[in-house]
Amino acid sequence: MNTEDRELHKRKSHLFMLLMLAEADNEDSPLEALFINMVAERLGMTPEEVQEIDKKPQDLTLVIPKTEHARIEILYDLLFLMKFDQDVDQSEIDLIHRLAFRMGFRPTMTQEMIEVMKQNIGRNVPKDSLLNIIRKYMN
Repeated sequence: MNTEDRELHKRKSHLFMLLMLAEADNEDSPLEALFINMVAERLGMTPEEVQEIDKKPQDLTLVIPKTEHARIEILYDLLFLMKFDQDVDQSEIDLIHRLAFRMGFRPTMTQEMIEVMKQNIGRNVPKDSLLNIIRKYMN
């Protein structure tokens, strides 16, 4: 697999994790779909490509990025997707814990970040709150 294919696979994997989270609570949320499409656009992908990933998840394997920055970016996207519809479900929390652990993050750090998100449903997350948690655990 060449570099370009690897990068595309990483982006698809990123979106696949978001799609898994959106489906974790068995509810279709237009807000979650909007958020996923915004992330796709940021990653240089189209809504049609997101639909293709959603229709054929068996064609993908999860790719855990090697860089800490890329893993944190995915974790942030998962956390913000969880709260985007203003309804945090236990199945979403459980999936974020599993994915974060696979990406190498401590369960206690993940839980603290989830708590911050839950405390800020319906409003903006304080700018440095998640970053301060990361600093606490990454030093």
